[in-house]
Amino acid sequence: TMASDPTTIPEPAPAPAPAPAISDNDSSLAERVSTPTKEAWILHSLKKRSTEFIRTHELNVLVGTWNVNGQAPGDTKELSSWLGFVPEDEDDMSLDVLPELVVLGFQELDVRAEAFVYNNTAKDVEWTEAIEASMGVTRYSFCKIASKQLIGIFMMVYARLDVAKLVTGVQSASVGCGIMGVVGNKGAVAVRMTYRDTPICFVCAHLAHDATQVERRNAQFHDICKRMAFGNSGGNDAVAVDPLVPKKMELRGAGSGGAAGRGVGIFDHSYVVWLGDLNYRVAIDAEGSDYSAMLGVDQLHIAMLNKQAFAGFEEADIAFAPTYKYVLGTSEYDTKRRPAWCDRVLWWTRPGFQDDNDGGGVTCSEYTAVGALAISDHKPVRARLGVGVWTVDAGRRQAVYLDVLRELDRYENECIPTATLDAAVVDFGDVSFGRAVRRRLEVANSGQVPIEFSFTATPSRPGYAPAWLRITPSHGMILPGETSELELVVLVDERTSAPLSSRAENLSDILILHLERGRDYFVQVQGNYLPSVFGMGLDVLVHCKQSVRGMSRQGFERCRASGQFSVPKCIWSLTDFLSQYAVGRGYSLFYWAGDRVLARKIKEWLDADVPLDPAAILQCQTPSDDHLARTAVDEPERIRVHDHAMQTGGVIDGIGTGTGSVRSAASTNQNTLVSSAMQSVLGADSGSSPTPVAALERLSLGPWNSGSAVADQPDPPSGSSSDSGSDFGDPDSLLVPTAGGGSNEERLVGSPLPESIVNAALALPHDGGVDTVASCLVDLLRSLPEPLIPFSLYSACIEAGAISRAAALEALEDLAPENLNVLIYLLAFLRDAVEKGATSAQRVAQVFAKVVLRAPSERVSSDDKDRDDDEEGGGDDDYKNAQLFLLYLLRSHGQI
Repeated sequence: TMASDPTTIPEPAPAPAPAPAISDNDSSLAERVSTPTKEAWILHSLKKRSTEFIRTHELNVLVGTWNVNGQAPGDTKELSSWLGFVPEDEDDMSLDVLPELVVLGFQELDVRAEAFVYNNTAKDVEWTEAIEASMGVTRYSFCKIASKQLIGIFMMVYARLDVAKLVTGVQSASVGCGIMGVVGNKGAVAVRMTYRDTPICFVCAHLAHDATQVERRNAQFHDICKRMAFGNSGGNDAVAVDPLVPKKMELRGAGSGGAAGRGVGIFDHSYVVWLGDLNYRVAIDAEGSDYSAMLGVDQLHIAMLNKQAFAGFEEADIAFAPTYKYVLGTSEYDTKRRPAWCDRVLWWTRPGFQDDNDGGGVTCSEYTAVGALAISDHKPVRARLGVGVWTVDAGRRQAVYLDVLRELDRYENECIPTATLDAAVVDFGDVSFGRAVRRRLEVANSGQVPIEFSFTATPSRPGYAPAWLRITPSHGMILPGETSELELVVLVDERTSAPLSSRAENLSDILILHLERGRDYFVQVQGNYLPSVFGMGLDVLVHCKQSVRGMSRQGFERCRASGQFSVPKCIWSLTDFLSQYAVGRGYSLFYWAGDRVLARKIKEWLDADVPLDPAAILQCQTPSDDHLARTAVDEPERIRVHDHAMQTGGVIDGIGTGTGSVRSAASTNQNTLVSSAMQSVLGADSGSSPTPVAALERLSLGPWNSGSAVADQPDPPSGSSSDSGSDFGDPDSLLVPTAGGGSNEERLVGSPLPESIVNAALALPHDGGVDTVASCLVDLLRSLPEPLIPFSLYSACIEAGAISRAAALEALEDLAPENLNVLIYLLAFLRDAVEKGATSAQRVAQVFAKVVLRAPSERVSSDDKDRDDDEEGGGDDDYKNAQLFLLYLLRSHGQI
């Protein structure tokens, strides 16, 4: 096996020391830092610390090249002079002076024509025997480890016996680029190996002849480099892989074809030694022994300087005569050819390993030609090279590698945004319907750089938080050393209550707090939602016969599957109480807000299926000057009577049950403006003080009862517009007419309401406990996830409200039986309250129009939700048509 440099560990022939096991954290760390830029830094750091796991040695290599011109070997003694290490006396032999590797290359070994056609190995055997004979007594100190022939190109490699075991992964290859670019009369053979832990490649080449063929020689060099490839089939043929280095980092940037799966190329080694008859010529004749002028125009030197060929290769200084062209059998040049240094020995070192200080690189102690050998027109050349090789301690290198990774990770972590959360779990405890529960979460910047945080969505949740949770702020920036306090608010309302009420889902989720360019933090939010009839679907309530608090998920499923339904017990309890203690006792309904504390108690009784306690409820009397309510439309726990407040000159304070008080115009310096038409309706022009009953009649725009003329009035003509004003005598009119028949926009313009009318209205009989129960009834209907008249029928009912009572009845034909049953029951109760004077039809329409019939959520914009009550009650056409629709239902006794 081989490796490209000391920082990529090969598999040495001796068994390496056991490497420490890689932990999961170390493996994850290696993967995280594996990018080209970081890998370069890692390799550079390993190079600086290479002395901790690398032992360097110098490999003594004899390299010889000779174009033998097809001649037979000559005298073995003459061949010994080419080798240069064979002693004349056997007693003078010393192992220290012998090279560790002997690499000999031949060109034109066989120039016979049949050599191009037949695989005749006679010549290479002949020369092999001659070389081994010329070694004399040293022959038994070497063993041949490789040889390769391509027609006339032949290379043999010997290793000294004491180091032969250190040579592994020996492979050979050849490339022909002669005739037609493929025939082997020109080309190269190559042998690769790994010595200790250092990959080395030897190339013996014979390039195109003739002085004018310099460009062809350059092209043949590149062709050989491109096409020469050794096998990469695994085992000893494969590039050594360091188990610590991610695969995409192996030999990156080192020209590693082996790592890419195309085989090992020439430059996938730490050293390349290139020898042979390269056939580069010179432009001038040699004169004497001064070769500097000739070498200045040496074609090979020029190609190397211009990077046309052999870029990055080195060569020792030439101090010997040109090796070509001689007259056979002599040391005289052939005058027909210009002498040249055709036979050369070059070497290439992987960038980064030329530094002699760390034992890397190549040195040349001898570079010469042997003039005594005259059997060819070329003189043989030899070079004694010292090649810096290394042995790698695999276990120690692995430890250093991990240390470098941790160092890099530490540097990166100092620049990575980091945060500290004061809690990983936020518990909201018990959560009830409609009641907000707040918690705090502190996020501190524990890093060295500012952090930008935000909560992100998950694959199972499109928003950054569940619908029942609000986070403020949900994103922001925190400077180093500072802390940001986030508010988490849980509020379960009719939009989110259905799956929680039936225990189909839990009040629990995982939030993802993401830091830009940093990590994610996970925060678990949880709470215990207390199932309530408020916020529970009508499909469950109509089947439920017991307390919802103690029911399990399976219990709710059994309720739905029972097939039996009736009016929900919670609705019956509230309406039955109001029938007995409000309608039956002459108290008004749906004009006054209730008490918040008592409302909570009533809701707890309903959830626990406990009967309402009249003694506890009726003991609560609400002061009349603090609890005049506003008209109920769409906000939880509120009965809002803004029209009534406007008519009585009140100034509305606060929101919700128990906070919506009205200050009398008599106790404030503000002048509340109402229309002159309103003053006319209330009898303000005469300055008289009406009785409480008269004030109620006028504030309600006239009572509606079975004995009034309203019951006998015909329906509005079909197709009439809801915007058209009704006659003043029509009690079902929802708009306050002006005295002069002017437009409806004049209703907010006028003079202050007389104090006598306000005082009369405040004197209406009511009970605070009754008002609270009425508020709970409205809240219960409003809290239904799907309103009593489903969203799917909303458009049809609104359109019917603008047409006629017959259209309204027709719109209910698709209403589900259980919804229809509850609607009939509710209308019967409200009709009874109207007939007995507890409220008016108009007041019922105002309060229940957006409770029984709610607009689909997709049709309600955020602006609609925040719109002022006056705008909702007077400017929304759907709301006006909804009131008309409800009035038609009230008048349709026995027809639904």
